Amino acid sequence: MLQATLLEELLANFLNQIKDVIGILIVDLDGLIIARQSVKNFDEEIIGAIMSVLEGSLHKIKRFTDTSYGSGTLDTNEFRLFYLELGNVGSTRALFVLVADPFADINKYIPYSYLAAEKASQILSERKVSTHLPKLANGGRLKLISEERSNGTKIINKIILIGEDSVGKSAIANMYVNGEFYEEYTPTLGISIHNKELQITKDIKIIFSLFDLGGLKSFAKVRRHFYQDSKAVLIVFDYSRPETLKMMDGWIEEARHFIKNSHVPYIIIGNKMDTLKDKTEIRTAAQNLANQYNFQFFETSASTGEGIDELFMYLTSNLGI
Repeated sequence: MLQATLLEELLANFLNQIKDVIGILIVDLDGLIIARQSVKNFDEEIIGAIMSVLEGSLHKIKRFTDTSYGSGTLDTNEFRLFYLELGNVGSTRALFVLVADPFADINKYIPYSYLAAEKASQILSERKVSTHLPKLANGGRLKLISEERSNGTKIINKIILIGEDSVGKSAIANMYVNGEFYEEYTPTLGISIHNKELQITKDIKIIFSLFDLGGLKSFAKVRRHFYQDSKAVLIVFDYSRPETLKMMDGWIEEARHFIKNSHVPYIIIGNKMDTLKDKTEIRTAAQNLANQYNFQFFETSASTGEGIDELFMYLTSNLGI
């Protein structure tokens, strides 16, 4: 019951931000509606038509893949749909579905949909997550927390975490913000945002807004929307998978392509440092890569917390107030 309530609250918050959307559904692959929110005139007949379109399209997709339905946009004379598979959440495979009128520019809200869908996936996995969603500016861009100047100053530092799938980006963010580590791995669908507030002086607070960007290939075309206004870039590899270090050049190239400010600091992070007894070879390779780009290099273990405080103390000291 609590799960359904949280999902309904999340979807309601989404609708409050996006007026072009007339409804949102979370459905399983058998067509059962898990949660829904809508504006007026969104009746059972419309829902039936939507499910019919979805089922027909998914049946066609199933002929070509046995792994995932991914995401997609479907158009009919009555409405436009955007769907996104939430992945395996417990024993349930589910879809996050946006419904808009046929003339709506639904594409500009797709990045925001990934943020809401990630929260829905976390709720379905029975993990603690806030149903709050950041506000949207014109054009579908995210608004960060507003600065406060009446009783002091809040300084917002947007930090991007990137790297290959399952290197531990979410685990690093979760350990730093919440002091928790989840043994069961769930890939980030698209983006998850974690906020950590630090009281620097009586009048000054720093907020680290950690944008954990999914490393899945299905998210690559959307990821570019979240690089703007970054104050630092953390590029993570996995000590137990040396191939993830070899992929770092591609991540650096992607970030530099979308972040035009040459003064933004980049930090290479070797995560899961506790998984290898002899790290000499891969550590040397990582340090050489950092030297090549003139980046800082840190080692962390999200499971034990080792190195994480040192990493963010460095950021606090070097991003400025």
